[in-house]
Order: sequence, then structure tokens, then C-alpha cells
Amino acid sequence: MAYESFARKYRPKNFKEVVGQETVVRTLSNAIKLDRLSHAYIFAGSRGLGKTTIARIITKCLNCEEGITDTPCGKCENCIEIEKGSFPDMYEIDAASNRGIDDIRSIKENVSYAPIKGRYKVYIIDEAHMLTREAFNALLKTLEEPPPNNLFILATTELHKIPDTIRSRCQTFIFRPPNKAQIKEYLKRILENENIRYEEDALELIANASEGGVRDAASILDQAVIYGGGKIKKETTEELLGVIPEEIQKKFLENLKNKNLKELVKIIERLDREGYDLTIFWNQILESIHSALLSVVIEKEKDDIFSEEDLEFLIYANDIFKKALIESRAFHDKKDIFQLAVLKLRFMKNLISLEEILKNGVPEIKTEEKQEKKEESFDIQKAILKIGKEAGGIIAGALKNASIKEEENSFILLVDKTVAELLKDKLDIIEKYFPKPVKIEELEIKTERKKQKKRDESVDKVLELFQGKIISYKEE
Repeated sequence: MAYESFARKYRPKNFKEVVGQETVVRTLSNAIKLDRLSHAYIFAGSRGLGKTTIARIITKCLNCEEGITDTPCGKCENCIEIEKGSFPDMYEIDAASNRGIDDIRSIKENVSYAPIKGRYKVYIIDEAHMLTREAFNALLKTLEEPPPNNLFILATTELHKIPDTIRSRCQTFIFRPPNKAQIKEYLKRILENENIRYEEDALELIANASEGGVRDAASILDQAVIYGGGKIKKETTEELLGVIPEEIQKKFLENLKNKNLKELVKIIERLDREGYDLTIFWNQILESIHSALLSVVIEKEKDDIFSEEDLEFLIYANDIFKKALIESRAFHDKKDIFQLAVLKLRFMKNLISLEEILKNGVPEIKTEEKQEKKEESFDIQKAILKIGKEAGGIIAGALKNASIKEEENSFILLVDKTVAELLKDKLDIIEKYFPKPVKIEELEIKTERKKQKKRDESVDKVLELFQGKIISYKEE
């Protein structure tokens, strides 16, 4: 007989075997017992959490030969066929490859017929968010007025892509990843049934690597058994998963405590050269820092490496390292990102501690910075008002009419020669309110000549035409 993987062999066959979805299981189980099952459901959550598995269990509950129940027998012909995926009234549709309107139309035509063998026809649409807009529109009418004895279950990893018109006609259940303890219990159950010896630490590594995916955990366990020669050992599991040995992690943390940045950079270089997954290593370092912070701050206990004196530095390092992890997701070469994060730690000494700020207050801006700020915010009009109060209104009026030009090291005031000497006499007062030295320069204005020229050109023609003469001239 062909080998059956753990993920398939130990796929939950009833509600009791489902891992980590207590809320979903309880609600659906009660709905079946109370005959309050909806006509359509949306199961949303990341991969490997049991969405299609629970859809199959519901199909068993509705079509078991012993009657509608939340505990199907699993032994009758209907239950066995549902388990194998060959039950004629269960339709599993992969929306990733059957996403068009024609595929949905075939479903619409099918729902009008009575079940072939069981009590209910169940349509399980996996990756439902992949359906086209036209396909969703075609499905909408069926969900609005569903024929009796038909149940729709839409499974998706991207709930936000399901149209609101569809979501409003279905009951939605969110599948959340189980915790590590639940995954470890699931793995233990498999190993005990298979009579395979294991080490607890190895199961911890597998639970971490699965990232909450039950199916992924079973698949990794399968590989670990084969790689370990029929046993689950910590050492072989670390090799399989590419987990960095503890002594290297410890060496990194010790150098982090001692702020030996050169050695930290070398460790990252070495791990990259030897082909280790730097993202896994970085996550392990962040977990160690987090554990150290909890030990020192919350539990008031000394960590194996860090102490209360390291708190401020650890919090700073944790922040830098987390940002580096986020940045690394956009780059193939993680090494450069993580080495740069380590080098940023050298700037810690330039930071002012919160304790120092609370004790001494916010440090003052340097004199040069204050002077720059003053020059940047210089208001000429306000300065003229202040000069006017001290030197008189005539001086202020002359300054208002002046052309003021700012140069690198001075201000130049271009004024009429009639007031130039007056302003020069008050130069000491003027310079009090200007941030740079002030130079007074005369502006030569040849107004009479311009007026005469303007008058000659326009008026002389009129005098010549009417043979007149000028009695008086008024300037406008």
C-alpha cells in the first residue's frame, strides 16, 4: 500500500479532533444540534487551519446514515465516501482554476436538482476570493434565494477580497492559528499512534517553524521522522530546519551585552557564508531579547546573560533589530540589512537617557543654533517699528520706502539721497535691530528729467495743433 503522509492520515475526521478552533467548532456543532444551520458560510483564515476539513465534517454531519448529528459515525458508506472525496453530493471546487462565470452557472443549474444519495448537497468553494466579479454576481442570486437542502461553504485566505454583497448573505467564521501548546499536543498524538520516540525540544522547534499552521506542522513532522531515521531528535530537527546552534546564539548575545559590534558583524557574516537562514536566526535573537526583558523587568530575576544595567541598551537594540527584520522582507540579501542594524548600535552612546532628561531637563540649544534660528526668523517690518519708537517716525518712514537687500554678511539700504545722511546719523540705532551690519547707499532718481521728457512728447503735439500755450502745470 502506498505511504500516506501524516497530514492526510491524521486529518481531523470529526469536530473533537479539530485543533485550536474551539469557537468555530462549538458554534457549528450547536447549530447542527438545534437545527439552525445557515444556508451559506464563509470560512476565513490562513492556510492549513482546517477550513476545508471542517467543511467536510459538516457534510458528514448532514449526510451520515445514522441521521443528522454533530458526531457522525465515520463508518457508514456516506461518511467513508465523504472522507475519500467521492461522495456524489459533495462538490469541492477550486476557485483558483475554476473561477469563471461558466463554472458558477453549472452550479446554479445543479442546485435545482435533489441530492443524489444524501440529504444535503454541499458546495465547498476553496480560495473563493479568486472568483471573477461576474462569477460572484452569478452566485449572488443563488445565495439570495437558495433552494432547500443545499449548503454553500466558501473558504478563503483573503476575506477582504470577498464582495460585501456576498459576505452579507453568509455567516462568517474567522479561523485563528492555534497556540504552540496545541500544536505540540497534536504532534504528540501522531507520534504516539505511530510509536515513534521523540524529544520535547524537537517538537518545540517544529511548532515554531509551522507558524501556527496545523497542516504545515504535520508535514514538517513527516520530514523530521525521515531525516532522523525514524526518530525525532532535537539535533537532527535543527539540521533539517536550518536552526542556528545554541552556542552561536549565546555567543551573539554575549557580544551584544559587551557591545562588541565587530564580533557581531563577523557572526552574521559566518552564518550567511555557511548557508543558514538569517531570518530564522534574527527571530531567535529577538525572542531571546524579549525573554531577557521579561525576566529582568517583570519577574525581577537576573537573565543568564543580561542584567538590569542592560535594560536601556536592550530596549534600544530590540527596536533597531525589529525594524531591520521588517526592512529585510523587501530584500533578498538579508546579511547587509542585519549587519547595518548592528552598526547602528554604536550611536547608543550619543542618546540622552530618560533618567537624565527627568533630572536635568531638556538640554538647551547651542548658542550658534540659537543665532541661526534668530536670523532665519528675522522680521524686517517688526524691526522698523522698533527703530521708529526709538529714532522717530521720519526714520521709520524712510526705512519703509527704502529698497532693502540682504547679502551674506550685511544688509544694504538703498534710499533717496535726501534721507541718506539722516539714516547714517541713526545707523547705530538701526543696527541694534538688524542681525547683520547695515550699509546706507544713495539711490539716484532723475524724476524731473523723466517728467519733462514725458510732457514734451505728449503735450507739444497738442500745443502745435491748437496753437496754444501752457499757463500752468499740475503733476498727478
